[in-house]
Amino acid sequence: MQTTEKNTQNQSSSIDTKDFLIGSLIGGILGATTALLLAPKSGKELRTDLNDQAHQLKDKSSEVATLAREKSSTLAQNVGSQTSQAANKVREFSTSARDNINKWRNKDNELVHLEEEYNEGKADAIEDAMQTPNSQLNDIETNYEEKHPSSTNK
Repeated sequence: MQTTEKNTQNQSSSIDTKDFLIGSLIGGILGATTALLLAPKSGKELRTDLNDQAHQLKDKSSEVATLAREKSSTLAQNVGSQTSQAANKVREFSTSARDNINKWRNKDNELVHLEEEYNEGKADAIEDAMQTPNSQLNDIETNYEEKHPSSTNK
């Protein structure tokens, strides 16, 4: 959408430059014609004045055209530079967003892994806790049987 706005601005700027050049040219011609028609001069003087004013108008239009070319070149460079900067910012943002998403995914994977380790450790601890009383009970029974052999043989 911004590109469309920039294109519209560029077109508007080039149209304004063209309008200015055309207006200057027409204004110069009308001014020269009016001055010549209203000035009481002979035909030779009138032709000389017309020739001089035509050369002045040509010089001025060349200056305006050169100025318009310089401004359009500067404008094109500025637009190119700004476009490049915007593209770099978008690239940086997308890279940063991608990195953040990957970090988030890795954290989720770490949490799942930690939960699995916790559950395994808990299961091992429960199993160890259950085996300890059983082995102690077996030891007690064995000791009792060794001390009282007659009571187990009944």
